[in-house]
Amino acid sequence: MSLDDKDHMTTHQIGRRRLLQCVGAGGLTTVLAGCAGEEPEGLDDEEGEEDDSLVYATTISPSTIDPMRASDNFENIYTVNVYDSLLNYTDESPPELAPGLAEDWEVGDDDQTYEFFLRNDAMFHNGDSVTADDVVYSFERMLELQDGLSWMWTDTIGTDSVTAADETTVEIETERTFAPFLFTLPYLPIVNESELDANDEDWLEQNDAGSGPYELVEHEREERLVLQRFDDWWGEWPSDDLFDEVVLEIVPEEGTVTGMMSNESADITDEWLSVESYEELASLDHVFVSDEVTFSPLYVFMHTQREPLDDVNVRKAISYAVDYQQIVDDILLGNADQMQGPLPSEMWGHNDDVIQYEQDLDRAQEYLDDSTYDAEDIELTYTYVTDLTVTENIGLLLQTNLNELGINLELEGAPWTRITDMVTSQDTTSDMHAIYLSFSYVDPDTFLYPAWHSSSHGSWESPAWYENEEVDQLLDDARTEIDVDQRTEYYHEAQEIIADDTPALFVVNEAELYGVNERVGGYVDNGLVGYSKAFWRLYDES
Repeated sequence: MSLDDKDHMTTHQIGRRRLLQCVGAGGLTTVLAGCAGEEPEGLDDEEGEEDDSLVYATTISPSTIDPMRASDNFENIYTVNVYDSLLNYTDESPPELAPGLAEDWEVGDDDQTYEFFLRNDAMFHNGDSVTADDVVYSFERMLELQDGLSWMWTDTIGTDSVTAADETTVEIETERTFAPFLFTLPYLPIVNESELDANDEDWLEQNDAGSGPYELVEHEREERLVLQRFDDWWGEWPSDDLFDEVVLEIVPEEGTVTGMMSNESADITDEWLSVESYEELASLDHVFVSDEVTFSPLYVFMHTQREPLDDVNVRKAISYAVDYQQIVDDILLGNADQMQGPLPSEMWGHNDDVIQYEQDLDRAQEYLDDSTYDAEDIELTYTYVTDLTVTENIGLLLQTNLNELGINLELEGAPWTRITDMVTSQDTTSDMHAIYLSFSYVDPDTFLYPAWHSSSHGSWESPAWYENEEVDQLLDDARTEIDVDQRTEYYHEAQEIIADDTPALFVVNEAELYGVNERVGGYVDNGLVGYSKAFWRLYDES
């Protein structure tokens, strides 16, 4: 069952101005109860002015709004809407590269030399023109801070890699061939060098130095950020009915978010509400729940270097014991697809021919019989992130499934910070870890290399401690091969080997859920951190 099985309807809305009129000095939570019983209005103030505000209600507060320090989804939503990058992403799934500040680019025959040609009509929010020197400065600042997403360019960009050939031409010579390089560039925000030189390091925590479609006009920490549409932005707007103002409203209480969506004082939610809250939102006539399955794969990693999971027959027995369909239908209410191998099927390079495990207890018993272990001697620990009910419920189901083979499974909840410490050594890594991998850039490398290359051991993305020299070589070759067809062949072969070795349960690629007001036109979830909330692509169709 999908959460979005009802017909969509368009209604009127309560705008931010009206919300703030209601709030007054009483605080948001108190006021919502007062607003909730009123009939929605299509006009938001006494003058009858049409509402032109879009409100994004989130339970998450950013730890920074400095674009070079941004790492989580909220921080990147802010960054991609306020700052431009050399290149951009489309809203397709999977997303494709599109021109950004660079309207054209060339790649040298050595696959390490790049030339970017900047558009001549881009300007920062303070009126300064965007120049090649600003691009050089932005790379230097990103590398100097070593924060946020700077890891994307580690070992690829050096101190002298980026230069300005002239005012609108940027040359980049990478320190190695790195096939996904272009796909990382939409995550490198370009900042105004002169503004940062004129202010102290913390200035960006209250101000912006960008050239993006929206500019920051208000920041109240742990309460809200208010963005105003930048009229001189170089990009194309999708409609005449634009949102001139976007409010990122920080609302810690989940019930308040659903209340705001109910009385139409919010237009979009984040993805961290409970399934029950999304079901409540889906029941509202003026709200639909976006439930696109994009790139949120869940794995249960198995410790391949510890008995009894060092025996591939035990791992295969477990893989055939799991009721994947019950996970999809009963735990995730249909908002997920079962994984087929280690790469989400939505990503290019996915191998549709790799084995997809299904529950088959007879085959599970056969593999267990072929192993060197007796079921009654197998005791395993499954570790999940505390308070993450989906992975806890999956653990309970695994416990029941494995009990049918005579395998004892203990469940252990742990804070995320403890899990990241546990997986730094083989001794402290749990037998089984339930972990979602994140989607950083549009390339198979972002999922396969961190999880399955032996050089990645000790990270939270590699708790299987998987070792296979052939897979290592294939993933290395794919990173430095530019030809896409050849890269696809490398990835196909690697997926086949990994799936057959079963160092993990490839559980589900889960839909990320968002509540969206029907009046919001142009909404598409492309699955990318930050870019799934490209406010400049939205418009009011009420």
